[in-house]
Amino acid sequence: MCEFGSFGLYIECKVKQIKYNQNNEQIENVNSDSGIQKHPRKIKKFLLYGKSFIPFFLSHHPECENFKGHTINCGKIRLCIGCFIGYPTAIITIFLLGIFDNNNLFSSDFFLILSLVFLGTFFLSLLNLTKIKIIKIIQKFLIGLGAALLFNWLMERPSSRNANLRTTFVIFYGILIILNLYHAYGIMGSCYRCETPFNWGVCSGFCKIRERMKVNDLDNFLLNFESFSLKLLERRARKKK
Repeated sequence: MCEFGSFGLYIECKVKQIKYNQNNEQIENVNSDSGIQKHPRKIKKFLLYGKSFIPFFLSHHPECENFKGHTINCGKIRLCIGCFIGYPTAIITIFLLGIFDNNNLFSSDFFLILSLVFLGTFFLSLLNLTKIKIIKIIQKFLIGLGAALLFNWLMERPSSRNANLRTTFVIFYGILIILNLYHAYGIMGSCYRCETPFNWGVCSGFCKIRERMKVNDLDNFLLNFESFSLKLLERRARKKK
């Protein structure tokens, strides 16, 4: 009886252990499934935020009076003047220069001088002349044209193609860094001088973006800038005293 009792107890323990292992496997499977399900939700949320910010991705400037001269309207879409005039001009010009052989008509030095003249129109921004929209449009067109001529001159240098590509990459990377830093400084400066500095949670320039986030049932994280904006206003008030 003792042996049978011990054997029965052993079987009972094994059955409990098997059930325990099965329960644990089920829990682990549930946890892993929930973990897998969380990733698509995060990706979907990220894509919805991106969709909400499409107006800003196209205009690169808040939709308010302070930046009205930096954008052009194409129907209901606001486009950044610098990006949607300068870059297409450069790309089309590079394409045309590749089709037509201009080396017989103009020397390479002519392209270099002309490119530097066109790129030099950047100083119109420093003189605040680009506050006039038509001047800004012409400037961006000339900068794009100058960039294309400079690209053509760099690629036609008497060096290996790889060496020319490396040089071109370094030079244009530097130019883009300077231009983007200048534009970022200008945008931040305008927001800083605003009546509601960096308070993008209530700023009229981000109204469409906030509406899109609301439609997509997303958190308006732009409201987190309110405390920072209040601190700037307090500092501004102290300086006036």
